Amino acid sequence: MGVLLGCQESQVSSQPNLGNSSIAPTVTHSVAVSKIAPNLPSTESSKSQKKTTSPQKTGTTIGQAIDCNNDGKDNGYRIDYDKDGIPDDCITYDDNGNVIKNEEATNNIDTTNPQALYDTRMKALEQLTEGCQENSKVEGDITYTTCILNNRPVQAAEYLTELGDGLIIWFENGNVKAVQFTHNGETFFFDNGRLEVKFEDAGEKVFTTFSNEERSEFEELGRTSYQRIFQEFGIR
Repeated sequence: MGVLLGCQESQVSSQPNLGNSSIAPTVTHSVAVSKIAPNLPSTESSKSQKKTTSPQKTGTTIGQAIDCNNDGKDNGYRIDYDKDGIPDDCITYDDNGNVIKNEEATNNIDTTNPQALYDTRMKALEQLTEGCQENSKVEGDITYTTCILNNRPVQAAEYLTELGDGLIIWFENGNVKAVQFTHNGETFFFDNGRLEVKFEDAGEKVFTTFSNEERSEFEELGRTSYQRIFQEFGIR
């Protein structure tokens, strides 16, 4: 499939998803936020958990509490683990102060009509890039493109010049919104760095539940896929 060129601190310590366990992260706010994270487990309880769970991640919250999973509640926090200023996760709490796993957070997406969902998502990407200024650069057999709107990239692409195989990345408010592989049509949508949904076969198949390994792989794609393209154009 051809490439679409129509223009394209507070500290947090959170437990990774482990089966059915749900351990609330420790959040200490040094700046005002609209909601305060739930109370922490006791020190003794935390120690006992360390015996059976993997090491904790540490990061910083970005901004105020938001609605991570589109449930109408501002009970989630965007987390930056690698200190690059870009959210790597969005942690949501239930009414009991427990962390809602990413898989649970994406299950509220209506997938009864995959093609309609895909078409709606792709239409939104078109609207993101409407009126952007395209730039292209060829290095060897690879073509790089960016599309700029209001001095910010809204789309970037990297593909084999003759074959068209490569990838396209869309951005919303400076964050990766979607990544598409042009050779097979696989398309990944992200919400503040968190993988929301994956489409295959141009919308015929849709996935909202992922293993830990898949989620790690795909979210890494969202964090790094555009870096080489930006380097070519000197974008920081």
